[in-house]
Amino acid sequence: MIGVIGLVVVLLVVYLAFLRTNTPTFIWSETYIESSDQPFGTSVLSELLESYFPGKKFEKTNNDLAEKLIATPGVHKNYIFVGQYPYYTDSVFDILKTFVANGNDAFLALNQLPENLSAEILLQTGGGVTTQDTVYYMDNLGDSSFYLEENYAEDPYAFSTFSTSKIGLNFFESGFKRDSSYMFQLEIAEEIVTYNWNYFLPAFQKSIINYQALGSIYSVNFCDLIKVPYGSGNFYIHCNPIVFSNYFQVEKSNIEYTSKVLSYLKPGDIIWDEYSKTTYNSQMQNNEQQVEGPLKFILSQTSLRWAWYVMLIALILFIIFRTKRMQQSIAVLEPNENKSLEFVQTIGRMYYIRKNHKQLAQQKIKLFLHFINEKYQLATFAADEVFIQKLVMKSEISTSSIQAIFKHAKYIDNTDDVTDNDLIELHKLLEHFYKNCK
Repeated sequence: MIGVIGLVVVLLVVYLAFLRTNTPTFIWSETYIESSDQPFGTSVLSELLESYFPGKKFEKTNNDLAEKLIATPGVHKNYIFVGQYPYYTDSVFDILKTFVANGNDAFLALNQLPENLSAEILLQTGGGVTTQDTVYYMDNLGDSSFYLEENYAEDPYAFSTFSTSKIGLNFFESGFKRDSSYMFQLEIAEEIVTYNWNYFLPAFQKSIINYQALGSIYSVNFCDLIKVPYGSGNFYIHCNPIVFSNYFQVEKSNIEYTSKVLSYLKPGDIIWDEYSKTTYNSQMQNNEQQVEGPLKFILSQTSLRWAWYVMLIALILFIIFRTKRMQQSIAVLEPNENKSLEFVQTIGRMYYIRKNHKQLAQQKIKLFLHFINEKYQLATFAADEVFIQKLVMKSEISTSSIQAIFKHAKYIDNTDDVTDNDLIELHKLLEHFYKNCK
């Protein structure tokens, strides 16, 4: 009987595998290739740019970037790079600098700063920057964790990151800024995943000689888009290229964000740099091929991959049914009952009967702070303006309602005569928060 069940399961898996081979598959590597319709390609953005400036040309370069960057007097052009990292030789970078200095604009959305761009344009040190070993450590802000670097001043080529599943992007200028941030969340195979969102470390921003912060990330304290004037033109640097990928550009609100970012560029011909991107991608592919093993080859072939899966499932079924026949029954233990709520209610009634309204109110405030800490991972030892703004963003409760809670709590702490009305008012404020918080 067990053998029949196992055979049926194996046949079912084979059937599902056959169906799956006829369904489209997605590649989730961040290539940012212009011709790719995969989630992290940039075909949607390039189509948008082809007609972004009416009457202007959209030129894609796959080989000689230097020739495209030769400035034409009296004609404004925009250079655009969207990818992991632009691979510039010294000669090409010199031409790019001249291109911008002559009044043109360069927009770069990248995950890592090239050494020559950071040293010569941002920090203006003239040459290469002497690097030292960088010590990375983790820190937290709300429910997000991110990297900081102790020797950042000597190693200014990598951004710091928020490691979180959902992030809000916005603008600093009032004409562009939206009341609620543009929210970006990555979901792969119907599962929300954590992603490392880049930002300029504030200490590094202070080292930049001349710049304007344009785009904010997470809060007004962090920046992911800057404008750096150079000669008669400008460099625009965005450190989260993933927001311009196909995955996010299919959403209307995200296209609105992209349009606002691109509106900083003056009308003119667009030079789309695919050459610097593909050079870097080919290097990454060569590195991957060097470490490719037999299992990677098996998983890359559809038929071999599903044969491997079927074999593993058959082995797991054999182990499960075999051990089930041999193992002894395990007694069911009753789960521990949580008496916390009953205990809190008992203590509350005791305080109320004794007319100790102040102590009862203080206990309710402690429970409220504990709720905030558990639900939003916010430290509650200081209810300052920064803390309140974080709580507003996470809970989606209005600023006035949250300020009213802490103002009433402060009043209760500073008075010895807490009345029934004071207690009722506190209860109403807290109940409003509990019922409406996200």
